Amino acid sequence: MAVAGAGPLPMSGIPPHLPASEMATQSQPSLFSAMNSSKRFRVSLDMLAHSHMLAFVFITLAILIILLIAAYWQYSLEPRLTAHANAHTNVLAQAQAGILSKSLSGESQPSLSEVEKAMDSILTLRDPATLTPLVQRVEIRLNKAIERGSSKLYEHSRGQLKCVNCIVSEVTLVNEGTGLPLGIARIHANRDFLSDLKDDIREKLWWSGAIATLIVLFAWLSIETFLRKLRNNESNLQSIIDGVADPLYAYTTDRELVLQNQAARKLALSNHGMDDEEFQRHILPPISLIREVIVNNRPLKTIHKIPQAEGKNLRMELQASPLSDGSDNNTGVIVTYRDITEYLELLDELQSNKHQLQQLAERDTLTHLPNRFMFNRLLDQAVSRAARNHSMLALLFLDLDRFKEVNDSLGHDAGDTLLEIVAKRLLKAVRRGDVVSRLSGDEFVILLEDIRRPDDATSVADHIIDSVRQMVIIQGKRLHPSLSIGISLFPNDGKRGKLLLQCADTAMYRAKRESQNSYQLYDPSMTVLVQERLNMIAALQSAVEEDDFILLFQPQYELHTKKLIGLEALLRWNREGRELVSPIHFLDLAEDVGLVYPIGQWVVRSACKQIQAWRSMGLNPPPLAVNVSAAELLHKNFVETTKATLESTRCSGEWLTIEITESLFSGQVELAANVLHRLKDLGVAIAIDDFGIEHSSLARLKQLPIDRLKLDKIFLQNLPTDSANQAIIQTVQDLGQRLDIEVVAEGVETAEQETYLILSDYRMAQGYRYGRPMTADECAKRLH
Repeated sequence: MAVAGAGPLPMSGIPPHLPASEMATQSQPSLFSAMNSSKRFRVSLDMLAHSHMLAFVFITLAILIILLIAAYWQYSLEPRLTAHANAHTNVLAQAQAGILSKSLSGESQPSLSEVEKAMDSILTLRDPATLTPLVQRVEIRLNKAIERGSSKLYEHSRGQLKCVNCIVSEVTLVNEGTGLPLGIARIHANRDFLSDLKDDIREKLWWSGAIATLIVLFAWLSIETFLRKLRNNESNLQSIIDGVADPLYAYTTDRELVLQNQAARKLALSNHGMDDEEFQRHILPPISLIREVIVNNRPLKTIHKIPQAEGKNLRMELQASPLSDGSDNNTGVIVTYRDITEYLELLDELQSNKHQLQQLAERDTLTHLPNRFMFNRLLDQAVSRAARNHSMLALLFLDLDRFKEVNDSLGHDAGDTLLEIVAKRLLKAVRRGDVVSRLSGDEFVILLEDIRRPDDATSVADHIIDSVRQMVIIQGKRLHPSLSIGISLFPNDGKRGKLLLQCADTAMYRAKRESQNSYQLYDPSMTVLVQERLNMIAALQSAVEEDDFILLFQPQYELHTKKLIGLEALLRWNREGRELVSPIHFLDLAEDVGLVYPIGQWVVRSACKQIQAWRSMGLNPPPLAVNVSAAELLHKNFVETTKATLESTRCSGEWLTIEITESLFSGQVELAANVLHRLKDLGVAIAIDDFGIEHSSLARLKQLPIDRLKLDKIFLQNLPTDSANQAIIQTVQDLGQRLDIEVVAEGVETAEQETYLILSDYRMAQGYRYGRPMTADECAKRLH
């Protein structure tokens, strides 16, 4: 037996860590009270069961005795009743004989009618209780004749001819005057009263026995029902105790086991490499602990160690509570065990890795820079020091420009690589004591302490921009990172860390609005710009919900025939109280707040509806092109949503063209190719917009299902005098012919440009020369 050397632990010594603890610790009073009740129930149940058997045996013996007595009465009462009846009949006969004797006595000879009258008076006597005749038949025999001149003795009878159930008594008739015998009288007395008396006694005995039997049966059933309820209560209580996940035991003061739950039985079966007897010896709580719990009358918690076969100790959390007998007398203890070996090992491991945990809690897992939580603490400490020392500090808020495009085009792994590179460059660009932190996504902050003037902060910002903007190659792609920096100063712009962070964030948005790779010092007037941005975000969200957008349409013409052969749908925000807003003013913001995809889906849906509306008017519109961003095209539901839109609007895929940009080819080309092929399966045409600005791989152009190239309008400037643009225009046309891809020239505004394109074998053109963006109604006039 091994008990922790620290002795008993307080009740809060080990925090609960398993659900069972809620039942075994926090609900101790009710559970231990139930355990006390369980013991009392068991004692009461045994006592009642014993008493029940004794009572049943006793009552059964009593019934047998009653039945024996009744049988005895049944067989011994009849002779006595018969004797009593005979005696009664004799007395009756003597009385009746006296009547006859009186009627026969006298000096004169009685007549026959007088004798018969006397006999009839005897026959009319009745029992006053039952009114039954007492005498059934009377017979007399006289020693002399009644009639004169007769020598025969006188014999006469009255009553029933035959009395079956009668008692016969013979009585001598005596002359009352002379005392001489007159003759003999035979009286047949009614004995039915004897049978009635015996039947009445039998009936009373039967009912008494029946009632006694019913009482015994009811008492037995009541006791049995009560015992069944007690058994059910004990079973339910045992089920509750078995529901405790931790092993539970009840011991007497002598450490005798009186109760255990299912978990305890399972623990005994596991026995950890020991035989049963050895395991029970190790699991038994120390006698000193039992005595302490009983004497102090309060629960106690400690760590109990059980040796295992492999030499390790199984560490159990032992909790003991007093067990009373219901009379405030503690007769034992209830003990619960919980295996906390793994918990303590984990706790030891966590303690040994405290530094690592602190790193996880306060460091960014990608760049290992301080995270937002740690930076806020460092910022508050720095502000307090600056306030005490009356010094200045600067806070630089940095945000990578167009970082989302890197994630969308090259994937998140490439984005993570870029963030790691930027983090390393920032650390090299500042002093050793300066704090560089990554707040979230592509946002970084730098804390500069002990600066003398604002120019010190701007110099650091210039140095950071020069360091970060250096070219980096990721996945074979050349990237030139750019960032926008906002700067706030203590105490000029605020005296609290949170306020300084807000000011630097505001200045950063101002810098991002101005140009890439720039910085701005915070100015109070910038708050107005931030508010405007927030207002615009709210208005844009409302516009998406209310469909406050419209489509304008720009025609595409065949250069030789001037025939309308295509249309491009152009999105405009119909903002209330303002002119139509071009996407160039809100598309970046929509991308920042996650509204690009729903806006793009609105464009595709509205374009399909407009095609169907024109066709329902009897018009035959050419294919309609819509612009789709890389983020929208690579959205997981784009193809399915587009297919559903075509079906719901009954628009054929051949009437729709999807325009994408070359930037898509610098990233997830395989995924983009898969999406484009699925769109082609729907009959949708694919065009590359603004072609020539970025460097598209000719091999990829050949592999992708491209139907049309739209030459960017920048190459039409200064035609026909710019020889470089002339060369590019001719090269793109040659490329289209070799790849069997149509080429459309965008931004045609002058006749000279049109003439040059015709001479260069261009077939299609688009621009202000052929029409500015127009409404659906205006466009319909050109479709006639």
